[in-house]
Parts: sequence; structure tokens; C-alpha cells
Amino acid sequence: MSNEIARQLYSQEFKRNPYPILHELLEQGPIVRSKFPFLGNVWMVSSHAAVNEMLKDRKRFVRDPASLGKGQRGYFPFWMPRSLRVMASGMILRDEPDHRRLRILVEQAFARRSLEQMQPRIEEMADELIQEMREKHRRTGQSVDLMAEYAQRFPIAVIAELLGLPEADRSRFGNWAEKFAIEPGLIGFLKLVPSLGKIEKYLRGQIQLCRDAPRPGLLTELVQAESDGQRLTEDELVAMAVLLLFAGFLTTTHLIGNGMLELFRHRDQQERLLGDDSLMESAINEILRYTSPVQFTKPMRAAEAMNYYGAELEKGDVLMAVLAAANVDPTVFVNPDRFDITRKPNPHIAFGAGIHVCLGMKLAKLEARVSFQKLWSELKNLELAITPEDVQWSKQKGVRRPQALPIQFG
Repeated sequence: MSNEIARQLYSQEFKRNPYPILHELLEQGPIVRSKFPFLGNVWMVSSHAAVNEMLKDRKRFVRDPASLGKGQRGYFPFWMPRSLRVMASGMILRDEPDHRRLRILVEQAFARRSLEQMQPRIEEMADELIQEMREKHRRTGQSVDLMAEYAQRFPIAVIAELLGLPEADRSRFGNWAEKFAIEPGLIGFLKLVPSLGKIEKYLRGQIQLCRDAPRPGLLTELVQAESDGQRLTEDELVAMAVLLLFAGFLTTTHLIGNGMLELFRHRDQQERLLGDDSLMESAINEILRYTSPVQFTKPMRAAEAMNYYGAELEKGDVLMAVLAAANVDPTVFVNPDRFDITRKPNPHIAFGAGIHVCLGMKLAKLEARVSFQKLWSELKNLELAITPEDVQWSKQKGVRRPQALPIQFG
């Protein structure tokens, strides 16, 4: 039955209503074996306790297959396109001690940029996009797609501003980012490769410009970052910029889109939030828990043979943490299928845990806060232009977000 669940994780039915399948997975046990396309046999880790422990245990579980010892190939074999192998130099696919070195360098650069200082500019960018939506609605008299016109463009604008990349290039980022929304199967993967080469070439050019003439922005700070005499290599800089530019964009796009849809669907919760701004933090946490924008993590490997929550693992076995299941574990969350913006405590793990916890989670939450406040206050009589049941969902693997979200307003 677990193989059937693995197939269902990509279905439109699952994305419309994931909870029955997630509970079925949890009922089979905290860790069950399944088969995934390309990956083959995979252990799906689903309970909150098992997921949390695996993500925090950097000795028994690793990301990079090369960490398993001599004779093991890296994340991408030598015959794969160079652009893919460059991506493997990023910290999201690295283990200790390399991960710690990369994380320290990027955190140093982040630490010099205060979110409080950035907030006025972030609000200004949100206002600009909302004004464009208002103008498009006035001009056409038709509904506006919140995903295409705001939820996708806003995070790209913010992260490009943070990195210090030219504003004129943002439309290119959006087109490239769409390629990262890989379609299921080999064809979708092959479509990604040419775009990666273009992204790599562009970023190497921007890195050189930052070396020649330092300018404000995180990219220059990453170029200059140093810890104990070590700096990021150019490949590491490219991989880090891709991670910040696109991984951060996708997660925040999903958070905004999912959050708006759930507030449309749950009018009682919407009214409570609009009447009490102090609920915003807990509302964002509940959106993260309830919708799990990232459904499961990158594959990990067992670094040794072990018994893990009743499963006999061999060294090298592939595991995947199903964050969406952990976030509705009834042993941790009371009435887990209920959307409750006042839920406390709310120990969700939507951003992961351990050394790979999302670097940009504070920025993502700030963007969500600004978006929800601005959209509901600036667009009067804001309504979903279709029924929630008619929403189509993205085909991208491992994530859950509306493909489009038509809205209308006064």
C-alpha cells in the first residue's frame, strides 16, 4: 500500500485534499518503504518524532552519497551536465564539516542585512505590485491571477533586491524559476538543464562585476565573506546564489498562495485575523503547518546499518522526510486537520530541522506578513473568482501550491 501512497503524493486529488492519504501513511508506521520515480526504493519517514530526529542527526543520516565513504560517487555523477554538478557544491546538498563552513560564511553575510531595515522597501515593492493588479483589473474588468501577478513576482523582487541584482533582470529570474518547477518525469528534468546553464553563466558574470566594482547587496557580501581564512569558491558562490534566488522564491510563493487560499476557504479564520493583527504570527505558522508548502525533503542516506523506529536500514538506504505528514501527526497536534490560526503550541517543521533548516525562514515569514496585511487592506471586497474546488494545483514534485488563483476586488 505504501507504493500506492507514493504515487498518490503527486496526484491532483492529493494536492486538493492531502489529509486522508497523509493519515493513511502515518497509520502504516513512522517509517515505511516505497518506490519513487528515479530514486527507486525509498524509506518514507512520516511521524513528527522520526522526521525531527532524522533531520537533526547529522552522524547517522547524510545528504551527499559521497559522505558514505570511499568508492561512493557524489550527488551527481561525473557524466551529468556541469551545471548540475555545480549545484551539488551548494550547502543544501553538503554534510558536515563542509556544510558548517558554507553556512557560517552565508550567515555572516546575512547578519549584516537587517530585516527591519529592509521592511520599508519590501512594503514598497508589495504596494507596487498591488497597484499593477488594481490597474490591470480596472483596465480589463476581469479577474486577476494572484499567483502570476503577485505571489510569484513579489518574492523574486525581494530576493533580487537582497542580492543586489539589477531590477531589469527580474523578468528573466521569473522565467528561469518556472523551470525549477520541474514537471514529473524525465522530460521535465531535461527541460531544466538548459536553463541551469543560462543561470550559471549569468551569475558568474554578476559575481565578476561584484569583484570588480563592489555594490550594495548580499552577492557582494558573499564574494567578500571570509571565516578563518576561508572564502567561498566561485562554484560555491554560484550554487549559493541559485539556492537563495530560486529555493527562497518557490517556498515563499507557495506560502503566500496557500495562505490566501486557506483564508478564502475559512471565512471565520479570515475575519478573526483581519480583526486582530496580533494573530498574524500564529496564523502564518498555522498556514505553514496546515499546507506544508514543501511536502518532503531532499533524499537522505543512512550512514550506517541500524534499526530506526522498527525499520531495519542498511548503510546507503535512501530516506525521505515527509514534512506534510509530520505536520498533521495526531500524537503532536490536536485536531490536526482543522485550520486554526490561534493554534498554540505549534511545533511544525515546515522549514525542516537540524543543520538544513531553511536559511531564509525569517525573510519568508516577513514577506508573508507584508503580503497578507497589504492584500486584504488594499484590495477592497477581495474575493476568490472561482470556487475552491475548481482550483488547479501545481504538478511540481514535492511541493503544494495553487497553479493559479483568480481574484476579483472592488
